[in-house]
Amino acid sequence: MGRYPSAEQLLDEAVVTTGLDDFGPGDFRPGLEVLLDSLAVDADLDPSTDDAVVGLIRRRLVNRLRLEQWCVGNPGVDATPVAGPIDVIGLPRTGTTALGNMLSLDARLRPLRMWEQTEPVPPPVLAEEHSDRRRLEQMAADARVPAEIHAMHLYEIDAAAEDSEVLGMAFHGQQMTLPVWGYHEWWRAADQTETFRYHRRVIGVLGSRRPPSNWLFKSPHHKFHPEAIVNAYPDVRFVMCHRDPARVVPSYSSLVSSIFPTARTERDLHRVGAEISEHLRIGLEMLIAARARLGDDRFLDIHHAETIADPVGVVRRIGEFAGLEPSDELAAAVERWRVANRTGARGTHAYTPEQFGLTAAGLRDDYGFYISHFDVDIED
Repeated sequence: MGRYPSAEQLLDEAVVTTGLDDFGPGDFRPGLEVLLDSLAVDADLDPSTDDAVVGLIRRRLVNRLRLEQWCVGNPGVDATPVAGPIDVIGLPRTGTTALGNMLSLDARLRPLRMWEQTEPVPPPVLAEEHSDRRRLEQMAADARVPAEIHAMHLYEIDAAAEDSEVLGMAFHGQQMTLPVWGYHEWWRAADQTETFRYHRRVIGVLGSRRPPSNWLFKSPHHKFHPEAIVNAYPDVRFVMCHRDPARVVPSYSSLVSSIFPTARTERDLHRVGAEISEHLRIGLEMLIAARARLGDDRFLDIHHAETIADPVGVVRRIGEFAGLEPSDELAAAVERWRVANRTGARGTHAYTPEQFGLTAAGLRDDYGFYISHFDVDIED
């Protein structure tokens, strides 16, 4: 018997735990098996992490079962209308979180929050969500996040969050919270058509009792598979964020290496840097090719310097792109957000490319195709 349970063991456990046996549609089992294999082969995690890591998988399987039970008891709930969505994508560490947080201030948009996707049923009720147990538990968990992580990443309870739990339920999520390099390679090449059909099913449930229907997603990793997203959401509009890769890649390497579970031996940060750099580069190659097929009219390009210099103007441009009327109230809210979240307000994120076996010059060379294609500014 291996260190980690098999897929069949975990499926059986979820059935026993819930008394349910319908895991719903979609091709989730191959991803579950690849993830478990990669944990055993690649991750080299300290044994003290096993309960948390396997517990995450167990929770996602239980969520699948309970979602199907909810759909049976509430026929048609998964077909709740979904308008849009606006989908903030691109390289991570380019202002995607800031933009997602600012756009979430618009009451006309429906952000996908972390607390609701972590346990999607029962779906939230607008009038009751401020006292929702899941929301309060997420607030408490965010408060326990170390200060150095808060300096790297913005946590806002009611802002759009990456859909890591929704895609995790399909076992076709990026899963960049674990050093599962083999799984990441498999995921990049995997057909995500069924994944995003299931994604649409979950979003229908989550929106069934909580308007509005005009959704906002913030998921940089959607750059890998935009055509599968269009298949599930025909009216989607992508906001693509850009920044100098010499800043982005080391920053993201620093963030993910900080949130990985404890390693059994000393973690090889140079491998982290190499894997992250290759991963993001391939994602951009896939995105550029997909944009040529989909057409640029679905995409609005936003550069990091623009978001820093004029966030109100950037949010207004995105609203126009999505067909929303300008709002003075939203502009005022964005300006208040900008003041409260000025650079350094939560501390400083310190890192260097060399920590991860990288150099600024080498990254700009590797990503030269991206820099030239989108006219990305080089930062001093």
